[in-house]
Amino acid sequence: MNATLAPRIWTRVLELAGVLMALGACGSSGSDTSGAAGAVTAAGFSCGAGSSTAGVASGTPPSLDFDVLGDDKTRMLQSGTPFHLSFSVQTNSPDKVKWQILSYTGATVSSGSINVDAGATTATVACSSKMSGYFSLTAQLQAAGVSTPERGSRPAGFASFGVLPDFSQVLPAFPAGLLDSHRFGLQGTNYVQSGVCCTGNGLQPINQDLGSRWVLDSLSMATTEPNPTSVFDPTTWSLYEGLQQGSLARVVTLDGIPAWASTAPTPPAVGSYPPASYPQYQAYTALVGENSVLVQAQYIPRQQKNYYQVTWEPDPGPSTQWLGSDSQFVELYQAAWNGLHSTDPAAVVMGPASSQVSICSNWLNRLAPEGLSQYLDAVACHGYYASGNALDTAPEDVDLPGQMQSLRHTMTQLLPSGEKLFMTEAGVKYPVGAAYTATYPTAQALRQHAEVELRTHLILLGEGTDVSFLFYSADYATDVGYGLYFNLALQTAPYGSPDISPKPAAMAVATMTRLLDTSTTLGALTQTPIGTYGYAFELADQVHTVTALWTHNAAFSASATYQLQVDSPGTSGSVVVIDAMGNASTASYLNGALTVNLTEMPIYVLSANVAALTPLLRTPEGYARTG
Repeated sequence: MNATLAPRIWTRVLELAGVLMALGACGSSGSDTSGAAGAVTAAGFSCGAGSSTAGVASGTPPSLDFDVLGDDKTRMLQSGTPFHLSFSVQTNSPDKVKWQILSYTGATVSSGSINVDAGATTATVACSSKMSGYFSLTAQLQAAGVSTPERGSRPAGFASFGVLPDFSQVLPAFPAGLLDSHRFGLQGTNYVQSGVCCTGNGLQPINQDLGSRWVLDSLSMATTEPNPTSVFDPTTWSLYEGLQQGSLARVVTLDGIPAWASTAPTPPAVGSYPPASYPQYQAYTALVGENSVLVQAQYIPRQQKNYYQVTWEPDPGPSTQWLGSDSQFVELYQAAWNGLHSTDPAAVVMGPASSQVSICSNWLNRLAPEGLSQYLDAVACHGYYASGNALDTAPEDVDLPGQMQSLRHTMTQLLPSGEKLFMTEAGVKYPVGAAYTATYPTAQALRQHAEVELRTHLILLGEGTDVSFLFYSADYATDVGYGLYFNLALQTAPYGSPDISPKPAAMAVATMTRLLDTSTTLGALTQTPIGTYGYAFELADQVHTVTALWTHNAAFSASATYQLQVDSPGTSGSVVVIDAMGNASTASYLNGALTVNLTEMPIYVLSANVAALTPLLRTPEGYARTG
């Protein structure tokens, strides 16, 4: 280990030791207690004795409903804060509620039982946890044999919640900087604060919980001037409530020209058509640029640049398919670029936002001879590696790393060096043909969903994406399973749900963002066995490195042992290893190398000798962190 860097990482390791003793092993399990309301828990997880009301007689059939309630209506809880298990019971005779809390691996971390009288009873159990991650509460009436029913997109039999990781004793503290330096965005709103779709701030607390800082804000003509009599006034247009706090960066989307201002053959025609007047469109984008300058000054002063995405999935297939010529497409970008830059000196015009990484390369290569490159200040794509990114196919199976390398190469050939790359949408849905049912998704499907979601964004970032947008916040009726959260109000709120609970993917994402946000990509490990992957990221202090590692096979059952270089040859010491759910431990290394056991779920290694690691890395072509 570099002697000048050693004190900082050793201090962190020593501070962490006390935390780890409190946390214990994540795989520990409790056992059911007998009698009334006791609980047995794993180290780091605490649940007390339950309390219940006296039963109130009624003649309804036996039923059981339960939930986990705490300091956050998304059911993602801060480490160490109190929460409670809430049970609503209906029985015709005395019975017992047997409950247990499982980690994402299926290990029992707490369990107990509550005696209930005949009639309607409510019961609660007080808990807290310093063990982070995804948890499911399962419960059943022992005699009646009933459990909680299916709720929205969440199957029957359990309630989900999460405990966010606390890295205050693990990671160095960084001062607040420009919003532009953050690396994660999110699509989707959820109105948990108001409890009513779609009232109030739908961006918080979900962006804060997931660790995302970028959102999309539509200022398309179809949004602001849906008919010829409506006129967009940049000085009076109301900024969305969720953006007014100034803690989120915005990408303004411009796709969508209303029928009256486009060349669409009929008003309901599907697809994206060229504007009827390019000068009119340019004048409109100039107004958008004027609005962004005002918004930046009043609400979001920590966002240095204003980012504009002109089109949305223009490739054949989506309903947004471009139905003009290639030259008209370039003319559209020329008009937008001229209009935006005429009023906004901080404008960054992006596109084409095609539906897959490989298709994005094709668009850039095809339209460069037409002049598109000169009207792109950055590249925006959607980070799908296959059609729809269904769980049937993992990103490694179709060589997403290679797709990204091809895109980066295309950018270096056609665009000035240092231009940013945004993936403004990337997510993973359940397998083709899946449906929300009382028995699906299974626990195994949820684990695989988390694994693939996490690895997709790690590859995108590790191969040179500057900002990667998560898709989607909570499940919706179509495209089954994209949500990071279950939508518990699916039938009444297919979008913008006011009632959600996390999947394992949400908790894995919350760990990834807290470790990698504001980092700089160092690149991919080059000396890994086939099927093993690793990407290193330098933290903002330019001292610490986080390396993400995993292995994969077609059966989603891979395991491997790997030696990661964390320090100079001949040295020994300890580093911090963090699992996908944010639980940290110390691990010893010899001769500068750490031996790690890898599975399909990524882990992270925090080390403090960047120089020892960088010779083993392949830096993304043309990648340069800016702004």
